[in-house]
Order: sequence, then C-alpha cells, then structure tokens
Amino acid sequence: MLLLAGTVVHAQPAPPPEQPPDQPAVQRFTISGRVIDALGRPVRGAIITIEGSTDSVTTDRAGRYRIPAPLGTTLIVEAAGYNAGLATVASLALDDIVLLTIEQTNETIEISGEAPADVPGAARLDREELQRVPGTGGDIVRALTVMPGVVNLQIPLGYSGVVIRGSSPQDSKVLIDDFEVPVLFHNIGFRAITPAETIATLDFIPGGFDVAHGRASSGIVKLETRGGADTRSTQAEVSFIDGGVVAQGPAGQDTRYMFALRRSTIDFVLPALIPDSVDLSLTTVPRYWDQQLRVDHKVSSRWALMFSTLATDDIFELYATKNEDAKDKRFFNRTRFVRTTAGARWNEGPWSAKLALSGLLQEFTFEIGRLQYITVKVASMTPRAEITRTASKAGGLTDVVWRIGAEAQIGRTAIDLALPLEPREGEPMPEFDPEDTSVRFDGTVWTPDFAAWSAVQAHLDPRIRVTTGVRAEVFGRGKELAVQPRGELQIKLTKPWTARLAAGAYRRPPQYQSEVLEEHLQSERSTQTIAGLQYEPREGARVQASVYYTDRTALITHEEDGSLGNNGRGKTRGAELLGTYRGGPWFAWLSYSYSQSRRVDHPGDMERLFTYDQPHSMNAALSWKRGKWQLGGRFQLYSGLPYTPPLGSVFDSDRNIYVPIYGQPNSHRAPIHHQLDLRVDRSWRWGPVVMTGFLDVQNVYVNDSIVTYFYNYDYSQRAAFRSLPIIPSIGLRGVL
Repeated sequence: MLLLAGTVVHAQPAPPPEQPPDQPAVQRFTISGRVIDALGRPVRGAIITIEGSTDSVTTDRAGRYRIPAPLGTTLIVEAAGYNAGLATVASLALDDIVLLTIEQTNETIEISGEAPADVPGAARLDREELQRVPGTGGDIVRALTVMPGVVNLQIPLGYSGVVIRGSSPQDSKVLIDDFEVPVLFHNIGFRAITPAETIATLDFIPGGFDVAHGRASSGIVKLETRGGADTRSTQAEVSFIDGGVVAQGPAGQDTRYMFALRRSTIDFVLPALIPDSVDLSLTTVPRYWDQQLRVDHKVSSRWALMFSTLATDDIFELYATKNEDAKDKRFFNRTRFVRTTAGARWNEGPWSAKLALSGLLQEFTFEIGRLQYITVKVASMTPRAEITRTASKAGGLTDVVWRIGAEAQIGRTAIDLALPLEPREGEPMPEFDPEDTSVRFDGTVWTPDFAAWSAVQAHLDPRIRVTTGVRAEVFGRGKELAVQPRGELQIKLTKPWTARLAAGAYRRPPQYQSEVLEEHLQSERSTQTIAGLQYEPREGARVQASVYYTDRTALITHEEDGSLGNNGRGKTRGAELLGTYRGGPWFAWLSYSYSQSRRVDHPGDMERLFTYDQPHSMNAALSWKRGKWQLGGRFQLYSGLPYTPPLGSVFDSDRNIYVPIYGQPNSHRAPIHHQLDLRVDRSWRWGPVVMTGFLDVQNVYVNDSIVTYFYNYDYSQRAAFRSLPIIPSIGLRGVL
C-alpha cells in the first residue's frame, strides 16, 4: 500500500495555473485510463499531455494514469520506442490507449481463426476446405451435399438445385455477393456455374437467417466472390467434364482483377459413350459456357469500389429416337443469364456503408414435341444499401452494432407458353399428352418488390449477446405488406460451450412459372425456431448440434378448377449434428441430420410427406495433405425420396392415352442409398508452372441404387431409374 501510495503521489500533476481574469474558468475533471502496447502489456513511464498545455503526468507500472482535464480536450501520449498516440476525453474513464512500436508501423499482423456461424445450424466454409471434399470433383458448391439439412439429390432438379430441410427447392435462395442468381447448377455434368477458384467463402444458413435477406421461406446459400491476388497468376484446368482458365492479379497500385472463363468438355465425350443400340439422337450435344469477372479498386482509406459480372449459357437438344423428323419426340432446353453488379464500401470511424446496384438479364426456353413450349425473358434491376454504426457502449449495452438497410427488386418478365397444367409440389406427374396446351399465356408481368430492415446486436453482459431486428417487404404484384420480426440469443455457458436460440418469420413471394400469372396470390409463410449447442474445445475443432421446428402456412396449391390459391400448410421438425476438425495435414468432417416434413394441401385433406422429405442423411469425410500429395475419402448414406404409386389406369379414347389412377400422394419411398467416394491429388513443378493432377471417383463400389420409378404407357409395368453406378473424374490443373 505504501508503494502504491508513493506511485500515485508521484503521478499527481502540479496545481494548474490560475486563469487570467478576462477568461472564464474551464471546469476540469479527474480523467483516468491505461496505456498498453499492441500485445496488451502496460506501458510504464508514458507521458500524458493535454494538447495545447504543458500539463502532463506519467503512467505507473500498470500503465495507469490520472490527470485533471476538461471534457472534449485531446490527450497526447508519448513513450520511448513507441509512436505517439491520441485520445479524446469523452468521459471520466477512458478506454485503453494502444501504442505501436516504431517497428510495428510497417508491420502486418494477421489473425487467423474460424468465424462463428451466423445462426445455430449454419456453417461458413472456405474454398480450400470445400475443394478437399472427395466426390465433388473439386466443385465448391457441390460440396453443399455434405452439410446437414441439404437433401441429397442424385441429379440437381429445378430452380437452384438446393433443397434444404425437406422443403421445396424454390423455397431457398442462392446469393452471390448479396444478389440472387436464378440457377446454381448446369443441366449436365453436375457442375455449379461458378468455378471454385473464384469463390472466397460459402455460407450455408439452413434457417434463421438475418433480416438483411428475404424472399425465401426455408434457407439461403451465400457465396462471396474472391478479389484478385496481389501478384499476377494464370491457372488452366481441364477434365472430362469441363475446362477453363482463371487469371488474377494487380492492375496498378490500387486495383485488383479476377477473370474466369469455362467451357464444358463433356459434350465432346458424351456422344462416344452412348451405344449405337440406344434409340437417341443428340442434335445439339449438351454444352455450357461460364464467365466471371471481378475488379476491385481502392479509392482511399475510406472508399473501395467493386465491379463484377457473372454469366452462363446452357443448351442442349435431343430426339428420343434416331429419326430426327419425329418432331413429337424432340426435347430442347436453353438457360442463360448475366448479372452485372457495381458496388462501393465506405467507412469512417464507427460508421460504415455498403452500396450496390445490380442488373439481371435472363432467358429460359423449354420445348417438347411440336406444340408444347415456354419462353421466359426477365430483366430486373436491384439497388441495395446498408449502413452500420458501432459503439463500445450505448444504453447500458456493450459492443453495440446497429444496421439499417433497404433494397428494391423491380423486374419485368415476358412469358410466352403453351403447356399442360403444371404439377405442384407433391402432385404426381400427369399422363403425357403431346397435344395438351390447356395453359396458354403471352404477355408481360411486372414484379416490383421493396424491402427495408433494421437490426441491433449487443452484449447484455460479457456472456450474453442478443440480436433483434425486423424486415418489412412490399410485394407489388400481390399488393402485400409482409412484416417479419427476427432475433437470436447467444449465451456462452462455459469456455468451450455456447448455446444459441433463434426465431423469426419469413416469406417467399410467388415468382415461379405459373405463379406469376395470377395477381391474387399471396406469399408463402414460415415461422422458424432453432435451438443449438456448440462445443469448441480448441482452435480447429468444433461440434455443433441443433434442433428446429418450422411451421409453414399459405402454401400455394391448385384449386379444383386448376387455378392457384394459398390453401396449404405444413411443418418440418428435425435435428442436426456437424463436427469438423482441422489440424496439421488432417481435415475431418462428420454430419448427420434427421428430419420429417409433412403438409396438408387443402383443409380437410389427409396429411402427406413433402416430395423432398429425407429423414436420414449422413456424411463422413477424411482428407490428408502433405507435400505433393493429397488423399481423401467420403462415405454417404441417406434415405430415398417419397413417390406416389399408380394403382392402374383408364383409357381415354378421345385423346388415345391412358390416364393413371394414383394412390395416396408420396405414400411410398425409394430405397436407402449409400456410396463411397475417393480422391487423389498430386502436385509437381514443370518449369515455371505448378501442375496438379487429380482423380476423383464417385461411388467406388458401384452401388447403383434406385432413385425413382418410371412407368410404361398404360402404367402396368415400371422400370427403375437408377443412380449412375460409378463416376470417375480425371483432371489436370496448371498455375503460372
């Protein structure tokens, strides 16, 4: 105590000089604080001076000081071997003043670690980890199939191709740099539209996502594209599926670029793989193109600009016969789009902002036979802005983050179609009648949608962090206002354990095919509740478990007259487990999910399963990387999907076809599926080029399980549609 008293006495400043009689007295307060270095160690003997005055004190052995000073003044902090520091007197107790050594001024400090998941059950994955998952062919997006809650499909079907927690595929959204993309997978090759090398991170959020995103009632997948590297490099890769180039690097002192171009190669291989005995003619061999460009420019320490484009073109045509004059057996499909985005980031002190403007041009064409077709052309513009304010303390809370944002998605869709009645979720495929064009439309539809949101995140105490917000959306075509409150509570129980609880309301507007033809339709609704527990014993090891319940209402179903209405309701419940390990050369992954998705299409109807209900799904992956070699394996096991069995058929003499009589919807299920995937990578140097060869084999022990069934013309016989027995992918990559 005597030593402490001596130090305090020594640190007291001399009495301030008296104010001249012609100047008013300035009220001073005793200001206290601490001076530390970049490692958090106290700086002893630092001199604290009031700017514009000679009044000063020095810090004690704990780096602490006390000095009389008026509010609003500036303190200058100086210490031998350190750069000077400044602090504004805004309160009686100041935050720690951090001094950097002179050597640290030009030093870059990198902090690595795994970012916490957005909500319980979510996960953030980086590019290198996803490329190590065997059985994906190095495709970062196809690695989504290892996530718990993602329904594993043998072939990507419809819309984005991602089915989350048993719901319909259109209930989820795929975002690239915060903007929706209409498709994620190509029709052939099981490939995503984005090369793995252009993606920085992938966020999988199966439910409970933030108020900054909407227009989805299930989950979202967020991809963040990667800016160019600081050094120039060019990479080329070719495999039996596709080939492409990626170029990146600086273009001046403050500009970076990333460019990628890819084309399918399977269209050169596929004709040779089809036996001559097969009654099939590929008029236009399936092929696709992908293009991606991103340019980043740093204007100043406050402003950074970004420009990007993403485009794809997917086309194929075939005849289900060798006779190309049989127009009734013709099948044609083309999907292409381009999205262009310009964005800006700004920050100054506690304020930051993200501004962006994105435009989308999309064309979808589908033709079958001589009479049935649909052509959809979409042009949309989406401005988006979000402002963030941070504060260390506010209203009794700490580490406060406040966000406010808005966006508008204004689209014009030109539709020309002549098709049979489109089957909805759970409705079995009707009899095939090539002359049925009962649904016709030729016109333009406008979909002006607007959204605004606000959210606050803060610590109630050091162990409890709460997030609360609200999103309001106006769906212009249906003249609907949708207010959606959402929130999350995160509690650190003990050092390795964290508990989380999230709940919120979500909406999906009618926007797919026949949905946009009817103005009276309202959005589908869901209320989600998710509880999770996370265990993180050390850096690189994490286990997270979650349980969830989703209540769905106003589901879009067919009325008796064939029109659409919001008559359905459903519910999904389940549990998920995800464990990951990253240590040294090893990367391990284990995921398991159990879920049940059931729905009622109309009041009084019997409850049935969703079409994509998959009760059990398990993925176990292990990868080892050292030196020039990388080895990995993955085992998958998951339930088959439900289907509706036909009980017989009735002959319609007027149309000369058999009309099926179906049993209970989705009352049967395909058998369980399991397979083993292996991957081997080998790297070497060929002059200035770093070469990598890889062999990725799916379904090593050739388990061709049944996916679903097809029936003959009168539904008296059926044939199994089986998964591909084995899919080897051999490729070569070179980086210069």
